[in-house]
Amino acid sequence: MFWLTYRQHRMQLLITAGLLVAVGILLLINGNAAADSPDPAKLFSDLYTYLSWLQVVPVAIGVFWGAPLVAAEYERGTTKLVWTQSISRFRWLGVKLGFLAVLATLAGLAFGTMMQRWVDVFPTDRGDTSFTSRFDNPVLFAMTGVAPGAWWLFGFVLGTAAGALVRKTLPAIAVTIAVTVGLMIGVTNLRDLYAEPELVTLGTGKEPTGRVLEMIRDAAGEITALKVLPHDWYWRFQWTEAAILAGVSLLLAVAATFAIRRRS
Repeated sequence: MFWLTYRQHRMQLLITAGLLVAVGILLLINGNAAADSPDPAKLFSDLYTYLSWLQVVPVAIGVFWGAPLVAAEYERGTTKLVWTQSISRFRWLGVKLGFLAVLATLAGLAFGTMMQRWVDVFPTDRGDTSFTSRFDNPVLFAMTGVAPGAWWLFGFVLGTAAGALVRKTLPAIAVTIAVTVGLMIGVTNLRDLYAEPELVTLGTGKEPTGRVLEMIRDAAGEITALKVLPHDWYWRFQWTEAAILAGVSLLLAVAATFAIRRRS
Protein backbone atom coordinates (compact mmCIF):
# COMPACT_ATOMS: atom_id res chain seq x y z
CA MET A 1 0.00 0.00 0.00
CA PHE A 2 2.81 2.43 0.79
CA TRP A 3 4.50 1.79 -2.55
CA LEU A 4 1.18 2.09 -4.37
CA THR A 5 0.44 5.37 -2.59
CA TYR A 6 3.85 6.73 -3.57
CA ARG A 7 3.39 5.74 -7.20
CA GLN A 8 -0.05 7.31 -7.37
CA HIS A 9 1.10 10.59 -5.85
CA ARG A 10 4.78 10.74 -6.78
CA MET A 11 4.28 13.74 -9.06
CA GLN A 12 2.92 15.87 -6.19
CA LEU A 13 5.66 14.60 -3.90
CA LEU A 14 8.45 15.32 -6.38
CA ILE A 15 7.15 18.82 -7.16
CA THR A 16 6.94 19.61 -3.44
CA ALA A 17 10.44 18.27 -2.85
CA GLY A 18 11.71 20.36 -5.76
CA LEU A 19 10.05 23.45 -4.29
CA LEU A 20 11.74 22.87 -0.92
CA VAL A 21 15.14 22.41 -2.57
CA ALA A 22 14.72 25.57 -4.66
CA VAL A 23 13.61 27.62 -1.63
CA GLY A 24 16.49 26.23 0.41
CA ILE A 25 19.03 27.24 -2.22
CA LEU A 26 17.59 30.76 -2.46
CA LEU A 27 17.62 31.18 1.31
CA LEU A 28 21.20 29.92 1.56
CA ILE A 29 22.47 32.26 -1.16
CA ASN A 30 20.60 35.26 0.24
CA GLY A 31 21.64 34.53 3.83
CA ASN A 32 25.31 34.17 2.93
CA ALA A 33 25.20 37.41 0.95
CA ALA A 34 23.57 39.22 3.89
CA ALA A 35 26.43 38.27 6.22
CA ASP A 36 28.83 40.50 4.26
CA SER A 37 26.37 43.09 3.00
CA PRO A 38 26.34 46.70 4.25
CA ASP A 39 22.58 46.74 3.69
CA PRO A 40 21.12 43.38 4.83
CA ALA A 41 17.64 44.88 5.10
CA LYS A 42 17.48 45.32 1.33
CA LEU A 43 18.56 41.75 0.72
CA PHE A 44 15.89 40.58 3.14
CA SER A 45 13.09 42.65 1.62
CA ASP A 46 14.05 41.75 -1.96
CA LEU A 47 13.64 38.03 -1.32
CA TYR A 48 10.83 38.35 1.20
CA THR A 49 8.67 40.06 -1.44
CA TYR A 50 8.54 36.76 -3.32
CA LEU A 51 8.75 34.33 -0.41
CA SER A 52 5.76 35.88 1.31
CA TRP A 53 3.55 34.29 -1.36
CA LEU A 54 4.57 30.88 -0.01
CA GLN A 55 2.18 31.38 2.90
CA VAL A 56 -0.49 29.97 0.55
CA VAL A 57 1.34 26.64 0.12
CA PRO A 58 -1.10 24.91 2.55
CA VAL A 59 -3.85 25.78 0.07
CA ALA A 60 -1.86 24.14 -2.73
CA ILE A 61 -1.22 21.08 -0.56
CA GLY A 62 -4.94 20.75 0.02
CA VAL A 63 -5.77 21.24 -3.66
CA PHE A 64 -3.15 18.98 -5.23
CA TRP A 65 -2.47 16.46 -2.45
CA GLY A 66 -5.71 16.23 -0.51
CA ALA A 67 -8.71 16.94 -2.74
CA PRO A 68 -7.96 14.24 -5.38
CA LEU A 69 -7.00 11.59 -2.81
CA VAL A 70 -10.52 10.23 -2.37
CA ALA A 71 -12.60 12.30 -4.80
CA ALA A 72 -10.62 11.19 -7.86
CA GLU A 73 -11.00 7.55 -6.83
CA TYR A 74 -14.77 8.00 -6.60
CA GLU A 75 -14.91 9.71 -9.99
CA ARG A 76 -12.92 6.91 -11.66
CA GLY A 77 -14.91 4.23 -9.86
CA THR A 78 -11.73 2.55 -8.65
CA THR A 79 -12.94 2.43 -5.04
CA LYS A 80 -15.33 -0.39 -5.94
CA LEU A 81 -12.46 -2.47 -7.26
CA VAL A 82 -10.10 -1.74 -4.38
CA TRP A 83 -12.60 -2.36 -1.60
CA THR A 84 -13.72 -5.71 -3.01
CA GLN A 85 -10.17 -7.02 -2.71
CA SER A 86 -8.34 -8.03 0.45
CA ILE A 87 -7.78 -4.42 1.51
CA SER A 88 -10.58 -2.87 3.55
CA ARG A 89 -11.69 0.69 2.92
CA PHE A 90 -10.41 1.74 6.35
CA ARG A 91 -6.95 0.31 5.78
CA TRP A 92 -6.92 1.85 2.31
CA LEU A 93 -7.77 5.30 3.65
CA GLY A 94 -5.62 4.91 6.76
CA VAL A 95 -2.47 4.06 4.83
CA LYS A 96 -2.93 6.71 2.15
CA LEU A 97 -4.05 9.42 4.55
CA GLY A 98 -1.49 8.58 7.23
CA PHE A 99 1.47 8.21 4.86
CA LEU A 100 0.82 11.44 3.00
CA ALA A 101 -0.13 13.33 6.18
CA VAL A 102 3.26 12.48 7.71
CA LEU A 103 5.06 13.59 4.54
CA ALA A 104 3.07 16.84 4.37
CA THR A 105 3.86 17.58 8.01
CA LEU A 106 7.57 16.83 7.60
CA ALA A 107 7.74 18.96 4.47
CA GLY A 108 6.08 21.85 6.30
CA LEU A 109 8.47 21.49 9.23
CA ALA A 110 11.44 21.47 6.86
CA PHE A 111 10.14 24.64 5.23
CA GLY A 112 9.59 26.31 8.61
CA THR A 113 13.08 25.37 9.78
CA MET A 114 14.71 26.78 6.65
CA MET A 115 12.73 30.00 6.90
CA GLN A 116 13.58 30.37 10.57
CA ARG A 117 17.31 29.89 9.99
CA TRP A 118 17.15 32.47 7.20
CA VAL A 119 15.34 35.07 9.32
CA ASP A 120 17.80 34.53 12.18
CA VAL A 121 20.64 35.68 9.91
CA PHE A 122 19.26 39.22 10.00
CA PRO A 123 19.65 41.32 13.18
CA THR A 124 16.49 42.57 14.85
CA ASP A 125 18.16 45.13 17.10
CA ARG A 126 18.54 47.70 14.30
CA GLY A 127 15.68 49.87 13.19
CA ASP A 128 16.08 49.06 9.50
CA THR A 129 15.64 45.31 10.02
CA SER A 130 13.22 45.21 12.92
CA PHE A 131 10.47 44.01 10.57
CA THR A 132 12.15 40.59 10.51
CA SER A 133 10.64 39.79 13.91
CA ARG A 134 8.83 36.48 13.47
CA PHE A 135 6.42 37.30 16.28
CA ASP A 136 5.29 40.72 15.05
CA ASN A 137 4.96 39.78 11.38
CA PRO A 138 1.92 37.49 10.87
CA VAL A 139 3.23 36.17 7.56
CA LEU A 140 6.62 35.24 9.01
CA PHE A 141 4.94 33.70 12.04
CA ALA A 142 2.96 31.32 9.79
CA MET A 143 6.06 30.43 7.74
CA THR A 144 8.58 29.80 10.53
CA GLY A 145 8.88 27.40 13.44
CA VAL A 146 6.44 24.49 13.73
CA ALA A 147 3.43 26.38 12.38
CA PRO A 148 4.08 25.47 8.71
CA GLY A 149 4.05 21.76 9.55
CA ALA A 150 0.63 22.14 11.16
CA TRP A 151 -0.72 24.32 8.34
CA TRP A 152 0.47 21.94 5.61
CA LEU A 153 -1.08 19.03 7.52
CA PHE A 154 -4.35 20.90 7.89
CA GLY A 155 -4.51 21.80 4.20
CA PHE A 156 -3.94 18.19 3.18
CA VAL A 157 -6.45 16.64 5.58
CA LEU A 158 -9.05 19.29 4.76
CA GLY A 159 -8.73 18.53 1.06
CA THR A 160 -9.06 14.81 1.75
CA ALA A 161 -12.13 15.28 3.94
CA ALA A 162 -13.75 17.57 1.36
CA GLY A 163 -13.16 14.97 -1.33
CA ALA A 164 -14.61 12.20 0.82
CA LEU A 165 -17.72 14.24 1.60
CA VAL A 166 -18.55 15.69 -1.84
CA ARG A 167 -16.98 12.91 -3.99
CA LYS A 168 -16.12 15.36 -6.76
CA THR A 169 -12.65 16.80 -7.26
CA LEU A 170 -13.53 20.31 -8.45
CA PRO A 171 -16.07 21.02 -5.69
CA ALA A 172 -13.61 19.58 -3.16
CA ILE A 173 -10.95 21.95 -4.46
CA ALA A 174 -13.31 24.91 -4.12
CA VAL A 175 -14.19 23.97 -0.55
CA THR A 176 -10.51 23.49 0.31
CA ILE A 177 -9.51 26.89 -1.03
CA ALA A 178 -12.38 28.74 0.64
CA VAL A 179 -11.99 27.12 4.06
CA THR A 180 -8.18 27.28 4.18
CA VAL A 181 -8.00 30.93 3.12
CA GLY A 182 -10.83 31.83 5.48
CA LEU A 183 -9.12 30.10 8.40
CA MET A 184 -5.81 31.77 7.62
CA ILE A 185 -7.44 35.18 7.76
CA GLY A 186 -9.35 34.30 10.90
CA VAL A 187 -6.32 32.93 12.73
CA THR A 188 -4.29 36.02 11.84
CA ASN A 189 -6.93 38.18 13.48
CA LEU A 190 -7.36 35.94 16.53
CA ARG A 191 -3.76 34.88 17.16
CA ASP A 192 -3.26 37.52 19.88
CA LEU A 193 -5.92 35.74 21.95
CA TYR A 194 -3.79 32.63 22.47
CA ALA A 195 -2.69 34.00 25.84
CA GLU A 196 -3.57 36.82 28.22
CA PRO A 197 -1.18 39.72 27.49
CA GLU A 198 1.33 40.80 30.08
CA LEU A 199 0.57 44.06 31.92
CA VAL A 200 3.63 46.33 32.05
CA THR A 201 3.35 49.35 34.34
CA LEU A 202 5.26 52.37 33.07
CA GLY A 203 7.73 54.13 35.30
CA THR A 204 8.86 50.99 37.13
CA GLY A 205 12.04 50.58 35.13
CA LYS A 206 10.77 47.60 33.17
CA GLU A 207 10.74 48.34 29.48
CA PRO A 208 8.10 46.58 27.36
CA THR A 209 9.78 44.20 24.90
CA GLY A 210 7.03 42.92 22.68
CA ARG A 211 4.00 43.85 20.67
CA VAL A 212 1.79 46.41 22.40
CA LEU A 213 -1.88 45.48 22.23
CA GLU A 214 -3.44 48.09 24.45
CA MET A 215 -2.56 51.26 26.34
CA ILE A 216 -4.00 51.76 29.83
CA ARG A 217 -4.75 55.38 30.75
CA ASP A 218 -5.58 57.02 34.06
CA ALA A 219 -8.39 59.50 34.72
CA ALA A 220 -6.28 62.34 33.34
CA GLY A 221 -5.66 60.49 30.08
CA GLU A 222 -2.01 59.70 30.81
CA ILE A 223 -0.69 56.31 29.74
CA THR A 224 0.17 54.35 32.89
CA ALA A 225 0.54 50.80 31.62
CA LEU A 226 0.68 48.69 28.49
CA LYS A 227 -0.71 45.28 27.63
CA VAL A 228 2.09 43.52 25.80
CA LEU A 229 2.76 40.18 24.14
CA PRO A 230 6.45 39.59 24.94
CA HIS A 231 8.68 38.45 22.09
CA ASP A 232 9.84 35.44 24.10
CA TRP A 233 6.30 34.05 23.88
CA TYR A 234 6.97 33.22 20.22
CA TRP A 235 7.35 29.47 20.80
CA ARG A 236 4.42 29.40 23.19
CA PHE A 237 2.20 30.81 20.46
CA GLN A 238 3.77 28.56 17.83
CA TRP A 239 2.94 25.40 19.75
CA THR A 240 -0.53 26.70 20.58
CA GLU A 241 -1.34 27.27 16.93
CA ALA A 242 0.16 23.92 15.93
CA ALA A 243 -1.91 22.11 18.57
CA ILE A 244 -5.13 23.80 17.42
CA LEU A 245 -4.51 22.92 13.77
CA ALA A 246 -3.49 19.36 14.63
CA GLY A 247 -6.70 18.91 16.61
CA VAL A 248 -8.84 20.23 13.76
CA SER A 249 -6.95 17.98 11.33
CA LEU A 250 -7.71 14.96 13.50
CA LEU A 251 -11.41 15.82 13.50
CA LEU A 252 -11.35 16.19 9.72
CA ALA A 253 -9.66 12.80 9.35
CA VAL A 254 -12.41 11.23 11.47
CA ALA A 255 -15.03 12.97 9.32
CA ALA A 256 -13.43 11.57 6.16
CA THR A 257 -13.44 8.08 7.64
CA PHE A 258 -17.12 8.23 8.58
CA ALA A 259 -17.98 9.69 5.16
CA ILE A 260 -16.41 6.72 3.42
CA ARG A 261 -18.17 4.27 5.73
CA ARG A 262 -21.56 5.92 5.44
CA ARG A 263 -21.69 6.63 1.74
CA SER A 264 -19.80 3.72 0.22
